[in-house]
Amino acid sequence: MRKALVIAVLISSVVLLAYCYLSRPKPLPKLLRPIVVTWQEVGKVEGFVDLDADGNDELLVQDRDGQWWWVQFSPTAVARQKIPIPKDANCWPITSRGQMLAFWHPQIRQALLITRQGKKWVMKDLGKLKGNEMMVVLDADHDGQVDDAIMEYGQTRRVFSRMKNGTIVERPNLPDFQADLDGDGKDDAIYSEVRTYGCLVGEMHIHIHLSSGRKASLKLPLSVFIVDLDGDKVAEIVSEERSGMECRFCCWRYEKGGWRKSLSSKFVGEIVMDVSDGDVLWDFPLLVMTTEGQREKIWEIRWWKGKWMKRLMGEVPESNANKIWFARTGQDWIVGGFLSPPEWQEWLWMKVGQHLQRFLPLLHEPKERFFVYGWDGQQRWTLLGRWNEGRFRGFQLADMDGDGKRELSVAFQRRVLVAKFEDGRWQTGWAKVPSLIELAISPSYFRYGGKEWTLFQEVGSHRYIAIALEGRQ
Repeated sequence: MRKALVIAVLISSVVLLAYCYLSRPKPLPKLLRPIVVTWQEVGKVEGFVDLDADGNDELLVQDRDGQWWWVQFSPTAVARQKIPIPKDANCWPITSRGQMLAFWHPQIRQALLITRQGKKWVMKDLGKLKGNEMMVVLDADHDGQVDDAIMEYGQTRRVFSRMKNGTIVERPNLPDFQADLDGDGKDDAIYSEVRTYGCLVGEMHIHIHLSSGRKASLKLPLSVFIVDLDGDKVAEIVSEERSGMECRFCCWRYEKGGWRKSLSSKFVGEIVMDVSDGDVLWDFPLLVMTTEGQREKIWEIRWWKGKWMKRLMGEVPESNANKIWFARTGQDWIVGGFLSPPEWQEWLWMKVGQHLQRFLPLLHEPKERFFVYGWDGQQRWTLLGRWNEGRFRGFQLADMDGDGKRELSVAFQRRVLVAKFEDGRWQTGWAKVPSLIELAISPSYFRYGGKEWTLFQEVGSHRYIAIALEGRQ
């Protein structure tokens, strides 16, 4: 009996060691050449803006004394200027590449917008706050520039825009969106209003001013998107209806003076979004992920000829996968997520492994792992690697070489793996960093010189490391 137990323990140990060894990612050829810039910042990076509208992002920084700074980056020098506002002023949500900043002071309750006009600061005083205002900088007129700001309080709103010369003007009738909803070939003005009930978020009210002069309205859940789903140059309004894990899509189309509603079939699963700019954006056709057993299946949901259709696209080649994310890069996808340890491995650790660890230091408790694949959108999956959660420090997607396609940077304790998936294969390069790092902010990249630089922060300090790509060997 004792002999059988010893044999079982030895076999279990060999299985655990073999599993750990075979799970390690294979060495990858170094084909990419990272650029690494390190500098000591005066405070914490809170976001990225483009206040001078020159196409290069600046860093918005707040120091320990509450002072706000505007920081211009370059690979050879970093220039800082104090933003001329009182210390401890609060900043409304910072929009990446925004050409204005919205501040308010908690004591004097003054609100203002600020931007750059050449080498000068430009500020617009918005007066005293009443207490229920909310302000956001965005591209409200959809001209490709993040140079508008909307202040809402109750059912009232004010809209401001930064002009090309740097001045800030108020625009009282700017709609939230413009699209042709009735098929007459002319854009219609669309206004949205979020109504809340008590402390709970209620519903979205859509008000439409048609180019013909007619008006229409619609009450919808908060997840709303306006897009031409089928390419017929007439926009639809899409909403998501969810109850627990059950979900379906709803398409609203304006026809003959009324709304036509079409619902997709129900499914149990999650919407898989394209990760971009730190935000979750709807990408059409939609990808929906369902769980069957220990596998995740990916479905394409498409609106075509007045109906919702779905098609099985592929299956994630990992069991026990969770927190999966997708990102499009050209015609391909980069797919990542986390792997929970298999049940047999957890059982083996509890029964055998933890007792043998004092004799076999190489044995470790099974932990969650981070994985990345390249995917052609059909059946071909190419593994980049799997890494134990303890080594993994975060990831970021950015166009690091300026070719219009995003690369992946995966941070470890003292180095960063930069990887590009193209034409069905991975190209990689390693960047060494001087210390323990973590992602500085989300999204953790900014534009400079036609590239997007991934930004990391030294753990426990305000030392920053920016990484981009030179090109390929």
